[in-house]
Amino acid sequence: MTDRQPAIDLTRHAFMRGIGDFAIYGTWIENDDQEDTEPCLVVIPRYRREGFKPVCIALSAAYKYNDPRYLARVTPVFLKMLGFDDGLSKAHALASMIHDHLYDLITMPVDPTAAIVVGEASLDIEGRRRTVEIMDHEQIKQA
Repeated sequence: MTDRQPAIDLTRHAFMRGIGDFAIYGTWIENDDQEDTEPCLVVIPRYRREGFKPVCIALSAAYKYNDPRYLARVTPVFLKMLGFDDGLSKAHALASMIHDHLYDLITMPVDPTAAIVVGEASLDIEGRRRTVEIMDHEQIKQA
């Protein structure tokens, strides 16, 4: 049996904004194919805690959401996943929010890392002895 790990962790995010009935997060999604994380936007209902599926837009697919025709086609599907009725005003609000945050997505920093000491070295430079630590950076694990 394999260890199952969540693909997204909303406790680690670059930004979070509540807009109307929606909350949008700039976070990172675990990509098993590349064994790495990728920046993404995650949309969830702002006031509901259960009975929905989050909408996740990865950086690699962000270009699709710059096309208004594509965004208009997927918005009703997203509303259904989020547990909302399909309505023009709600669809417009969701589509506008996604489109408005595409720039935030492409400018997001890489996944947070923590510095760890992996070694130590002593150096003699012109008679002066120096000790240095050799550091590496490891991704902070998701919850």
